[in-house]
This record gives sequence, C-alpha cells and structure tokens, in this order.
Amino acid sequence: MMEPRHFPSRNGCRCGGHACPRKYLAITGFILGAFLIAHLSINALGFWPARFQAVVDRVHGLGVALPVLEMGLIFIPLGVHIALGLPALWSDKLRLGAKRPHHDSEVRYWLQRVTAAILLGFLAFHLATMRQWRFHLAYEITPWLALAPGPASGFFEPRHAFEFVSGSLWRFWDEHAANPADLLIAQFYLLGVVSAVYHLANGMATGAQVLGLAVTLKQKERCLGFCTGAAFVLMAIGMAAWYAFAPAASH
Repeated sequence: MMEPRHFPSRNGCRCGGHACPRKYLAITGFILGAFLIAHLSINALGFWPARFQAVVDRVHGLGVALPVLEMGLIFIPLGVHIALGLPALWSDKLRLGAKRPHHDSEVRYWLQRVTAAILLGFLAFHLATMRQWRFHLAYEITPWLALAPGPASGFFEPRHAFEFVSGSLWRFWDEHAANPADLLIAQFYLLGVVSAVYHLANGMATGAQVLGLAVTLKQKERCLGFCTGAAFVLMAIGMAAWYAFAPAASH
C-alpha cells in the first residue's frame, strides 16, 4: 500500500520516516530561531542605552543559571544543528539546482546553503570577539597585533554592555569609526543579520513540513506567507539593532 505523499519517504528522504535527521534539524532550528528573535529584539534596545543595560543586568543577574541556559538553549542546539546540516552543505555545496526533500524551490534551498556558509564564518567570528575570549589567548602566544584587544576592552563587562557592543561592532580595530577596516567589520555584521534572518525564515517554512505542521499545498502556502512576513519584521528589527550601536545614532 502506497504511503501518503507528505511522508518523508515519498519526498525523497532515505530515512523512511524513522528518526529522520531533518526532524532534529528542524527542532533545533526552531529553538535557535527563538533565541535569534530575542537576541535581536534586546539589541534593538540599543537606541536607549539605559534600557539595554537594564535588560543585560537582568540576564546576568541569573548567576550560575545563565551558563546552564546558554548551554541548553544555544550551544547544544547549535552544535546539533551544525552537525546535522554540514553533511547536506558538504554534499550539495553551493551549486544551484540541487534538490532536497521538503524544499519546494531550488533557489530557496540554494540561498539556505549560501546563508548557512556565511553564518558558519560569522558565528565563529562573533563568538570569538563578542564574548569573553576576544582573541586574547591567541594574542598572548603570537606577535600578531591584529589579534590585540580592541578599544572596547578585551573582556565583556556586563556593567558597560552598550560601550562594549558598540566598540566591538563599529570600532573593532581602533577608535576611528571611519576606518575602512572598522566599516568592513560593521558590514560583516549586517551581512550576518541578513543571513540569519533568511536562514531562519526559510528554515521555519521547510521545518514545518518536516514536522508535519504543514502538509497540504494550502497549508504550505500559508506557512510560507507567514514566514515571509515574519522575515520582513525581523529584518527591520535586526537592522535597527545593528544601527542602534553606530556612532552616528543619537542616544
């Protein structure tokens, strides 16, 4: 007896619907998506440094619970998501025309892989420079001055969150925001925001199919429409968050 068309096995998935890796990829994607929405929304408060600082104080006021939450809600899901997504990225690379189950558009799937590649580099840079490490260990064991602490101070100081984020984003190399190298870092962050928003929105649309939340054609169209609209809203929030820490922004 033939299975319904919406079953993974009929969509070309070799798992046959049992313990499908795409289900875990979708679940971790939704978890990371929730964090991205919260992260960008909090950063958009940068237009009001006092409010932004108040939220940071509350978050860091969690004490020992904070690293536990970070591990459970960010780093473990991120590790699983990357581990499950890399095989597809390695197999299909960035060539246009590759087909995968639950991806109705080859262009959308291509952009999903392009943004995934960008995010791998962006997250590595972001975590190494925005968190407490900031290349300090590498700077201590090498003579390369490019790894020296930036003007925003080397380690993240929760009590001066706005100054640190603004300096790390817009004055990474020196205090001159017009420095082409500093502008390049700022543009890289903007690219990271755009890539993250697209990757999330398209991932939600395909993830809903994988998890059986959107089965019929009408449900898929509604889901895609909702995700597209949500992407525009989140993109606006993300760009506001990016600009909020710019020296040109009025505070």
